[in-house]
Amino acid sequence: MRFQVLGSFEVLDDSRVRTPSAPKLRRTLALLILRHNEVVPTKALIDELWGSSPPDKAIRAVHTYVYELRRNLARPGCGGELLLQTRPGGYAARVPESAIDLNSFRVLVEEGREVLAAGDPGHARGVLNRALGMWQGSALANVDCGELLEAHATALEERRLRALEMRVEADFQLGRHHELNGELKALAAARPLHEGIHAKLMLALYRSGRRGEALKVFHDLRRHLVDELGLEPGAELQRLQRSMLAGDPSLDPPTAPPPPPRRVQPPAPPAQLPRDTVDFTGRQAVLDEIAGLLAAHGDTTGLPVVSLVGMPGVGKTATAIHLAHAVRARYPDGQLYVPLGGSQPTPATAAEAMEHILRGIGVAPRDIPTTLGGRTALFRTWSSDRRVLLVLDDADSPRQVEPLLPGGTGCAVLITARSLLYGLRGARTVALGCLSTAEGGQLLTRLIGRERTDAEPEAVADVVRLADGLPLAITFLGERLMALRPVGISCVLAKIRSAKGRHRLSELSALGLDLYDRLDSCFRKLDENTQEAFLRLALIPQRLFTAGQGARALGTDTTTADVVLMRLVDASLVEVSEERAAGGRHYRFREPVREYALEKVAVARTAPSVRHFMGF
Repeated sequence: MRFQVLGSFEVLDDSRVRTPSAPKLRRTLALLILRHNEVVPTKALIDELWGSSPPDKAIRAVHTYVYELRRNLARPGCGGELLLQTRPGGYAARVPESAIDLNSFRVLVEEGREVLAAGDPGHARGVLNRALGMWQGSALANVDCGELLEAHATALEERRLRALEMRVEADFQLGRHHELNGELKALAAARPLHEGIHAKLMLALYRSGRRGEALKVFHDLRRHLVDELGLEPGAELQRLQRSMLAGDPSLDPPTAPPPPPRRVQPPAPPAQLPRDTVDFTGRQAVLDEIAGLLAAHGDTTGLPVVSLVGMPGVGKTATAIHLAHAVRARYPDGQLYVPLGGSQPTPATAAEAMEHILRGIGVAPRDIPTTLGGRTALFRTWSSDRRVLLVLDDADSPRQVEPLLPGGTGCAVLITARSLLYGLRGARTVALGCLSTAEGGQLLTRLIGRERTDAEPEAVADVVRLADGLPLAITFLGERLMALRPVGISCVLAKIRSAKGRHRLSELSALGLDLYDRLDSCFRKLDENTQEAFLRLALIPQRLFTAGQGARALGTDTTTADVVLMRLVDASLVEVSEERAAGGRHYRFREPVREYALEKVAVARTAPSVRHFMGF
């Protein structure tokens, strides 16, 4: 099924026209198609259909229109709901980028712009003429547009005009000024106040030996501007008039043939991955699992999206980058890396992240669309037939991630996040836990050398236990050991334990362990009740505890405690223990997380709102 918006709005299914005949159905579908692959709020549809005076049952009417569209667009054996999908708060038209003529127009215009800038006006003229030939009249000519569709139609006409101006420039560079006179006269008549078009018409007439007519165009335009707006023509147009009066030779057509076209070198594929970690250790099972999921691409499986989730400091980014370097040969069209700042107080918006992506694939800043929908469409069109790996680091929410996904099933997406991204369709989640004692020992060996770790294997195990298998903490302790290289591991370990006893986790950030701030960002994302429950559960003395023990600590029933605990598991602040223990499922705090929570409890002792539930 194909959709045309460049001219009359049409829905074509093979040779059959399936355009809705009812005006409101046509307007509804036109808006959904123009904002394809994004959720259009029901309120936006109501505003488009009825403006500021909707009927009392407007929502029900919109539901009815969508139902009618689904029924009319359904194919045998394939319901229309596959095209028009209901989403929370609105509807989305799931349409391939290539099925809409606007997207093909955009691709051709971009190609024409690039080859024109590269000095090949002949090629540019052909490409831009193909783009302009897709237009069959004014945008949405057969749609009774409301405010939203009117804005879309205006934007489409502006795109058409910019493409036409580029094609005219190509004609000038080819010396085709004689052929341009009639076309530019018609354009100037349609846009009597457009100075750029009038300047092109003046130049075409002047180069055709019709200087009097060229100067008359200036005087007619000046009269219009003064009479209607009280303005004089712009400085550029006035300079052009003075040059014509003086017979400036720079306005003459070029006597020599245009220079031979330069070969357009295709831009190098983006390669944005940060450098791999030299000391990366272990994780082979996780790496194999993710690599297998990313490789599951094709028309029948859709875009592979893998979310790597774990607590702060567990090494999500390092693991994702290491894997991305290992598989990058599968993605010859580029590897994109986007830091989303989910752990920061103000994460990146989807629009900001998409601008980062578009710059990375070579889109000039001036050509980046202003709307998120436009940016997403451009990226999905570009990636539809490419093999690109997209790494989205430190994601905040599915709403932030969804618009960033590429358009081709040959691409793959690897996401890191501290919490589960519920609602991200088609994503597979892989949990990243802490290192085992053996893996932690290997990491420490890479940091301080085998000679030292072989000499004190028990002390090495103690270092890993002190860090509770957390790679960030092991690296921190390893760096302290390297700074005190002549001293044995056991002696340094005793000093570290002493310092750890004297300093709170927040104070150790000054020494290079920034774990407190990372955990604090997770904590701040919890709602107030869950924050209080987290602090209260951290006071349970047992290393492993059940939902029943958690219920007693929270003063609630076991089912409610289980829900709260799973919410903390989703936030990567509590773990479901893999150790066998009597009494069913057990939970645990990693030691650095417990230390963080106890420090928060110590601060909370002075807070009246928290003293009560803590029993202080």
